[in-house]
Amino acid sequence: MRALFARLLLMVAVVSAPVWAAATTIDPNDYGNGQVITAPGATFETESLVQTGTNFNGSPGVPSYTPVFGPVYSFNVGTNCVSVECPVVGTSVFAPSPSGALPSAPFGYNSGGFWGNNGSILGCSQNCVFGGDQSESIFLRVSFADPTDFVDALAFSSGGDSTILTAFDSAGDEVGQATSGLSTNPNWGYAVVATSTADISTVLIGGADSYRQINEITYDVPEIEPGTAAGGVTLLLGGFVILRGRRRH
Repeated sequence: MRALFARLLLMVAVVSAPVWAAATTIDPNDYGNGQVITAPGATFETESLVQTGTNFNGSPGVPSYTPVFGPVYSFNVGTNCVSVECPVVGTSVFAPSPSGALPSAPFGYNSGGFWGNNGSILGCSQNCVFGGDQSESIFLRVSFADPTDFVDALAFSSGGDSTILTAFDSAGDEVGQATSGLSTNPNWGYAVVATSTADISTVLIGGADSYRQINEITYDVPEIEPGTAAGGVTLLLGGFVILRGRRRH
């Protein structure tokens, strides 16, 4: 009896296995200026740091910081961009605030939808604690409802300081990292991470040594076809009927 039930569950799992939909591109130009970014199969978040202690790495009096999360917005750069900093696609970029401004307003960075500062944050996705050098960092974080096998970001690069995309699995282990190659124009390119299995649960994106802009993000979304899902349910219900019939005899 148990063996039959186990076989039925296995058959349902096979019949209902996810198939990969076409790549989904999230373009801030599809949202209103200052609108929160929502996306199918993914959660977009702003990851910034707040001081939560004074004993970093066991050093008394040294501040320690941990991540906090907030929404990601669309920001229409419009005339606020300067030549090469203008987006490749449309006029909008992802931003950590509705106005496009960084919370700490570092020198030289006005409203423009900037991400990054200290690349060491790109090496940790869970249970992270950082020091003062990272305190003004802010990164774009994307978490997937179901792990994916492909993510890319169209982002700005300048002076050898590229935008970096780091991918992590559900355990927080790094499964891939890429920099934005200069492919679309002299200062914009794609950072692409593709894995052989669907093990990307989270990505962090931003400049490694400065603040950089992000114009588009693309990823694969697994989905179950309606026909195969219905077939799996029918198969499982049929199995229960058979099991009940056997118990009565």
